[in-house]
Amino acid sequence: MSEQSGTLIRGELARLLDSDFLRRSPSHLRLLRYLVERSLANDQGALREMSIGIEVFHRNPSTYDPKNDPIVRVNVSRLRERLVKHYAMFDSPPQVRIELPKGRYAPEFVELGARMLAAPRFLVLPFVSEARDDALATLLFESTIGELQSVLQVLVLGSHSARAVADDEPLDSARRVNAQAVLSARWVRLAGMAGEPEAQHVHTMLLSAPYGHMMASKRYARAGDESDVAFIDRVSRQIREDCLHALADLLPGEYSLPPQRKGFANVPKEAANAFVQARRAGALGTADGHVQARALLESAIAAAPDFAMAHASLAATMGNLSMYEQVTPEEARRVGSAASRRALEIDPLEPSAYLNLAGDKIFYEYDFAAARMLLMTARKLAPRQPGVHMLFGTVAAYSGELQEALAHLDAAQEVDPLFPAIRANRGVAYYFAGQFDDANRVFLDLLTEYPQRTATRLSLANSLTLCGAFEAARGELNAVIEHDPSDASARHALAVLAAREGDKRQARKIVNSVRASGEIEKTNPSSLAAVYAQLGELEEAMKWLTLAADSHEGGFAEAQVDPLLEPLVKVSAFHHLLKRFGLQPKQVPR
Repeated sequence: MSEQSGTLIRGELARLLDSDFLRRSPSHLRLLRYLVERSLANDQGALREMSIGIEVFHRNPSTYDPKNDPIVRVNVSRLRERLVKHYAMFDSPPQVRIELPKGRYAPEFVELGARMLAAPRFLVLPFVSEARDDALATLLFESTIGELQSVLQVLVLGSHSARAVADDEPLDSARRVNAQAVLSARWVRLAGMAGEPEAQHVHTMLLSAPYGHMMASKRYARAGDESDVAFIDRVSRQIREDCLHALADLLPGEYSLPPQRKGFANVPKEAANAFVQARRAGALGTADGHVQARALLESAIAAAPDFAMAHASLAATMGNLSMYEQVTPEEARRVGSAASRRALEIDPLEPSAYLNLAGDKIFYEYDFAAARMLLMTARKLAPRQPGVHMLFGTVAAYSGELQEALAHLDAAQEVDPLFPAIRANRGVAYYFAGQFDDANRVFLDLLTEYPQRTATRLSLANSLTLCGAFEAARGELNAVIEHDPSDASARHALAVLAAREGDKRQARKIVNSVRASGEIEKTNPSSLAAVYAQLGELEEAMKWLTLAADSHEGGFAEAQVDPLLEPLVKVSAFHHLLKRFGLQPKQVPR
């Protein structure tokens, strides 16, 4: 290693040790300093688990056994994640980057100039409108990101991260996510003179984040007779082309524009307005919002039967309605799959339709191989869309392939680093692999930032229960039930907890109460199977699990990896049921 390289590494180490993001954890800073300094000194013996435990974490050399004390492995894993998050979301790019490769303790020093030219990180901020509640500005913002994510040569951050870092000063937002360029836009309306219609245009500014200079400034005027969606369709594509042209010097090689999907072409105003209203309703993230969105999308399709995007959105909405238990899994599958197929008949280049069909194959048909094929097609059309990588990760996690799942989730997080669902899926992948300590860590970190995520709290409770941390699990479940006493999933998790504690009478009392108070047997029979499996009533568990499969319920997709179903592994009927769908048990014995 050259003297110059050593100087750069020590400078980067000093910068990390002084960073706000890392200095909150003295033990991790002590660990990082030790690993880097011992590596620079070429002291390979000091980079072994035993040495690190003694030197950094002050373990007694006469009693310390790394096999029984995982403190080094746990802290190195957490430090690795802190470094990844630091470099992904904070500060300006360094001259050298310190990384901790998985599977070893020796750090890696990567001089960024020695790397191949990578796709530039590009932030598109939410579009600003003078109207207080302007769904059109939001739709244009999302449409622009979608158009840019169809190009492989630029890494456009997802809308969740863009909203999370949005600031009054675009350059500050860009620096928070280590973006090389940032686009801001304003939708302007000017009152017409003497009865004339108002004039509208969108004004964009593209800035270089490292240097702060203007790379491009554009004004896109709206024609007087142009419909809302026609304007959004045209302008989002034009913004994409203008941005790529302005960023050409940063791109790794020549870019080519993807085949163009139909979008809003030739969609009548009535259908377009209903579509926009449906997007607004669905964005509420509530059961009532998705019910309203379905009705609006169906009216849009009635007005424009060849509106591919409306069919694709209807398919996604049916999945949301099933998740909120507003429709049965069978209805969600029947209506959603038909809508996705119709969307592809109209427009074979609509990536969201392939994504929805892949979801149907996973959650309703349990055909993971077919899902992967559909996702490959979606990735070709939208290579940077985080939803594609997330669903790839789901397929891998449900197949018991933890490392593949984590790799896909890494790809999703690279595009949308502040999207909490990606981190939640990472915890779920660890949970299905039986790595409950890792799952607990991910869930706890996520809940620290997003305490309102009920699904994550339930996942944490189940993971804690399987670890034997019953009181901690009960605390999480009580918090959910206190907020919503009718939450069937929380009460089922409480029944599992009672069963694991040995109080089977209380567990049966809880599950009978849930069955009597709702339609859980129609909407979520797989959760009943999990409770009865934990009670040791395996025949009853198989009854509900078989019903879940026959009714195409989404929870059955997890059957081959769900640790709550592990008691069924010794039942031949369980193997036969999974074999119907080409699956096999992959639960980790405990």
